Amino acid sequence: MDEISLLIRGEEFIVKKEILCEYSDYFKAMFSGNYIEKEKSQIVINVLQPNIMQIILQYMNIGLMDLSEHSHQIIGEIAMAANFLQISELIKQIEYMLDIQLSVTNWIDTMTIAENASYMKLEEHSVAFGLFSFKSMKPSYISSIRKLFWYLSHPYLDAECELDVFKFGLDWVLNNETGADAIIIVLGCLDLTKLSLNDLLEMKSLITVYNSSLPAKVIDCLVMLHKKCGKILPQISEQMELCETFTRRVYDEVCNLVKEIKQRKLKFTISLPMTIKQPLADESPHYMYTYTLGEGFHKWLELVEKNLWGWNVVSYNGTKLIIVGGEYGKGTGTFMRDVKEYDTLRKEWNRHGVQLPQRRHGSVAVLGDCLYIIGGVGGFRVVLDTAVIYNMREKTFRSIAKLPDAIQNPAICCHDNQIYIASHKHIYRHVETDDKDEWELVARVSFRVKCMVSHKGYIYCTQSYYNELYRFRPFVDSELQSLSSFYSIPTVLCTLDGRLLAFTENNKLFKNNDVLSLEEYTETADCPEVLDTRTDTQMTINETAGYCALVMDIPPLCKSVSPYHMQYLNKYPD
Repeated sequence: MDEISLLIRGEEFIVKKEILCEYSDYFKAMFSGNYIEKEKSQIVINVLQPNIMQIILQYMNIGLMDLSEHSHQIIGEIAMAANFLQISELIKQIEYMLDIQLSVTNWIDTMTIAENASYMKLEEHSVAFGLFSFKSMKPSYISSIRKLFWYLSHPYLDAECELDVFKFGLDWVLNNETGADAIIIVLGCLDLTKLSLNDLLEMKSLITVYNSSLPAKVIDCLVMLHKKCGKILPQISEQMELCETFTRRVYDEVCNLVKEIKQRKLKFTISLPMTIKQPLADESPHYMYTYTLGEGFHKWLELVEKNLWGWNVVSYNGTKLIIVGGEYGKGTGTFMRDVKEYDTLRKEWNRHGVQLPQRRHGSVAVLGDCLYIIGGVGGFRVVLDTAVIYNMREKTFRSIAKLPDAIQNPAICCHDNQIYIASHKHIYRHVETDDKDEWELVARVSFRVKCMVSHKGYIYCTQSYYNELYRFRPFVDSELQSLSSFYSIPTVLCTLDGRLLAFTENNKLFKNNDVLSLEEYTETADCPEVLDTRTDTQMTINETAGYCALVMDIPPLCKSVSPYHMQYLNKYPD
């Protein structure tokens, strides 16, 4: 029997067995094994939809499927059908397409498709993408309050502070008009131990429209607890005197919130480009080293092109190390013009297949999906005053306004969703409107700035050949404020877990010994603290290449919900 009838919810399809067996392991096992269906002329399948089966049969007839023609809902149904029928090639195609098209607007739909179709890897990658894209996420992208709670309460959410998480959740509640009780759900998403007194007071001011509500009273109780103890203690049950000021209901809610605290666990790892010291610098191998507080340096990743000179490195979306620029040997005129990407979750290298303008010793920064490539040296050793923006998602680039000066390795940072650079003198930010863009002067500086980093509302700066640390607030300060001095010359200035750190180097400081140190600056100390010091190291930091802060492991799904939180979530339809 060459043909068979498939009855899908009352609709009949006549199909050749050979085609079914070629693509589907489900049908291959059915017709080749000892199953009663092997001798039947009609197979009934009621778990699939007729329109989805029609699409899959068309795929089997021509061997291709253009998934871009279908909505996410239809793709989700095709994915479940492909999984049920064990069509391995179609499953791979669906996973690949959804993976490369992940965006802030569709990651939740993709995550749901992957969950329903048991595509475990795709589900994990979708979750990671959403968690690490919090800074560009909008409340309108979250489809339900259950998904909102799961998202904001996830221990690996990449949020700079809990106040930002609260504001995001409050915007969602106000836009969806769910009422004041939903604010309790938002409070249940927070790591209360990370809230300062100012954070709590601002949260109180944000919900004045619900001033007499239970959430407002809960925040008042948290404020009093913070004032009394200096922080929000897990041992809230020991503070029974709060019952004298607040009702038992408020006290119980605070106890439950503290008991079910969602502590943040996301950790970024600093990765630095290092060069192993060799007599011939051009032949020295290049590595990315990780640095962990308390454990020190560990060799992590070797770069393929050992003779690449003047390249840059930057992190994108927390999980991708990007390498761009560089010349293959000094004075060869042969440049690396592609974009290389290492995915820390998939543990694999990818090339974008583009041809960027030739450049070495530039500077790079990422803002959203845009990679800014600034200054440097081009062909014929010409110092550049040009800049381009490369779109990481679309894999296209465009030129932007020329820099105030032609410059190698300008200091660069992203602050409040804007790009700042330091020229030979003065600091500028990139301003773009519909019809033009320009570099706007924001701070006057009398020296060459070497490093810049955004930290707690300020931009911190160091200068070349000197140890001093400065800072300024854009639109508030027109000049830099001198703060302190590091013990050695800063090579890389970075932030990690809310801390301002500097990797410093001093050559021949102690009897021809090379010294590599890590120093931390805090506002409460008179001078930076030396956290780590190494002498006679066999490697040196490639200080012109930049640094990365990366997540090295894929986060867990974290789907469980406590009974306390579930009682509130059950009040709202999914």
